Amino acid sequence: MAPPSANPFRLPKTVVPERYEIRLEPDLGRFTFAGEETVFITIREPVREIVLNAAELEIHQVSIQYGQGVVLKGEATLDPTTERARLSFPETLAPGAWRLVLTFTGVLNDKLHGFYRSTYNDKILAVTQFEATDARRAFPCWDEPDFKAVFQVTLVVPEHLQAISNTPVVSAQAVAGTGRKAVTFAATIKMSTYLVAFVVGELEATEPIRVGATPLSIWTVPGKTSLARFAQEIAAFSLAFFEQYYGLPYPGEKLDLLAIPDFAAGAMENLGAITFRETALLVDAAAASHTELERIADVMAHEIAHMWFGDLVTMAWWNGIWLNEAFATFMEMLAVDAWKPAWERWVTFGVSRAAALALDGLRSTRPIEFEVQAPKDAEAMFDLLTYEKGASVLRMLEQYLGAERFREGVRSYLSEHRYANAETTDLWQALGAAVNKPIPEMMNGWIFRGGYPMVTASVDESRRSLVLSQSRFLYLADGADESPLWQIPIVLRVGARGGVVIKTLLIAGAEERLDLPGPVEWALVNSGGHGFYRVRYAADLLRKLTRRLQHLAPIDRFNLINDAWAATVAGLMPLREYLDLTTQFRGETDRNVWTVLIGSFAYLNRVIAPDLRPKWEALVRDRLSPVVDRLGFIPEPEEGELVRQLRADLIRTIGTLGNDAPVQAEAGKLYQHSREEAGAVDPNLLPALIAILAHAGGESEYAEFVEKFRTAKTPQEEQRYLYALAGFRQVDLLARTLEKTINGEVRTQDAPFVARALLTSVYAREAAWTFVKANWQMLERQFPAKSGLRRMCEGITALATPELEADVREFFTSRQITLGGKTLEQYLEQLHVAVVFREREGTALQTYLARRFLR
Repeated sequence: MAPPSANPFRLPKTVVPERYEIRLEPDLGRFTFAGEETVFITIREPVREIVLNAAELEIHQVSIQYGQGVVLKGEATLDPTTERARLSFPETLAPGAWRLVLTFTGVLNDKLHGFYRSTYNDKILAVTQFEATDARRAFPCWDEPDFKAVFQVTLVVPEHLQAISNTPVVSAQAVAGTGRKAVTFAATIKMSTYLVAFVVGELEATEPIRVGATPLSIWTVPGKTSLARFAQEIAAFSLAFFEQYYGLPYPGEKLDLLAIPDFAAGAMENLGAITFRETALLVDAAAASHTELERIADVMAHEIAHMWFGDLVTMAWWNGIWLNEAFATFMEMLAVDAWKPAWERWVTFGVSRAAALALDGLRSTRPIEFEVQAPKDAEAMFDLLTYEKGASVLRMLEQYLGAERFREGVRSYLSEHRYANAETTDLWQALGAAVNKPIPEMMNGWIFRGGYPMVTASVDESRRSLVLSQSRFLYLADGADESPLWQIPIVLRVGARGGVVIKTLLIAGAEERLDLPGPVEWALVNSGGHGFYRVRYAADLLRKLTRRLQHLAPIDRFNLINDAWAATVAGLMPLREYLDLTTQFRGETDRNVWTVLIGSFAYLNRVIAPDLRPKWEALVRDRLSPVVDRLGFIPEPEEGELVRQLRADLIRTIGTLGNDAPVQAEAGKLYQHSREEAGAVDPNLLPALIAILAHAGGESEYAEFVEKFRTAKTPQEEQRYLYALAGFRQVDLLARTLEKTINGEVRTQDAPFVARALLTSVYAREAAWTFVKANWQMLERQFPAKSGLRRMCEGITALATPELEADVREFFTSRQITLGGKTLEQYLEQLHVAVVFREREGTALQTYLARRFLR
């Protein structure tokens, strides 16, 4: 990482803040705010100017005082490019403790970042979202994570409104003659600016519950507190779980969880005042699917885990954001798995790991820890590599070291660095001390280098030795890659001489040989599925494993088919062999395995020629029908949640991707039954029915779903009908959905995702791409400033024809569009992978379908 002086976006260390006293007065009618702050600073060396961050603010008055000395007036100069303010003074400021006073004004923007406005029922909330670099839009500050300070906030608001911040209210006093009150909050712990939060508006709270010494409440807009019970339950469990796991008390005085109608992210871990998108916090548990409930549990556990990993101990700079997000993702899995063991959360995490493997198999990947200079680069770090790859690597390390010793290292790390900042090396030191092993030698290759290995398994001529070799996995390999080797923790199960050999080893070389007591009958590499790598089996070993599918654990079946599909996309396995392999899974009962199969079928659906689609639909029906017929539409009384969700996934897929007419007819009947009798249909199945009716429907269904979207009673119901509007096949209906992304009918937090769904639809993608090009400036202006376009543009990866690819590249190149970090480069490579795959396998797919599905 370059020293601060070499990076125009880094602040000098000559002046550091110790404490902020901030007074803000938002005007919810004019969408503005006025502020005054006193910052207690330490000047480390003589200066005549102070440099700090400010963006989209006007600074009106500047003064500074040393002790009881003379007050010096200063002048502020703003630089919008670097988002800095330079405060100049008439004489040199000596080292020591000073008091800086600023007055300023700003705008409550509609970009869902900084200090912004959220609307509901024609009413306004004032809300903050500061991560990564947007506190500077609410008050001038040293807006970098290692400038930790104490914050005391006062909000001056209309008397009838609620005001919430990170800490409890210590006073609320009427401001005479104004109809307003000044609400002052307790001082925070020493923390980073991006964790400061305040929310103002008409809000209601649940009755607080106590978790140890901490009161926990959920805040919503009026009339929605009845949807908070499920979230409050997992929140209370998570808070107690993490206090016990970390061995440290919760670092705040209270914990408020706030549902915000307009929110760009899923949630934000502000200490003591966690903000959420409504879909991630509020739910009618009796009417929600397992997937919808699991999302709320995951997000809740993730954000509360951050109270320690991120809030109490914070990365020193944004290149180390994985220390926050990967650990929070890892810890969310631990907590939810402990709360609901029947959910098998570590098994289902395989799907998340697979998504990270797919991205990390690109040449345009990046290391988990990656250099960040500009704020836009920091925003791009919030991706699969930071969260899912980071968590996967931590899980692999935990399983290798042992869970208890790993926890000892985590506790030591948190205890030593609390209220401060830390680097990756600090974590390795703590873990190494706990296990007495050199962690950096093993882990630096996983953290500081992009990509991952493919382990190839074969047997030698004697058939008594298993040979394991490693090389980097790439979707677009050119044969010239000479990546350094990884240290790979591997768990093996090998059948030899009628018995089973189980062995854990660390592979560091290009090839390792494992001698066995007898001829190798079969071998399973990455047993348990915790390794972040792919396995490619020699043809004879793969055949033997597929004959033993019923003896493999679900996670091992998952990895087998997932690695086979990746090898197919990369050109390492012929497509016909993969499609033949899928026939072995017709009786599969694990939802996660089916997630891979369905994902591969959807991918192939995007690359086939339109005239082949009827035969492709026949193949999908062939693969899914046995399990769909066995499960049926009606759940058994004692059926588990995962089976219920599997039924829904399969019925949705066979009714849409398989275009199965009888399934569509039955879906119509069940949907009508659900309208006539609430609760008549399993909540897991209802979203699938809605998706099928959109796929098979027309004008009347579209009109009904638009009305259902507008009048939805829960956030989940709203989302079901919203995304169904992108699932129709008629061009005119899809054009209406596209228009809704810019005409205000769809919230700007959701519109980018709807546009992305349309870009990935084989029925809408050409029209959607034309729409995006024609309306780019409007989309850029209306969507959330940091994340909106990035989310939407992920859809270009599905424009999988040579002609569309060429047009996409010309559009982004000619306009010099960037999406932060390596995001656009990755999207374009994913698109190219799909086009290369289409060109390579198109004829083979046509031949395969023609031979097996004659009509």
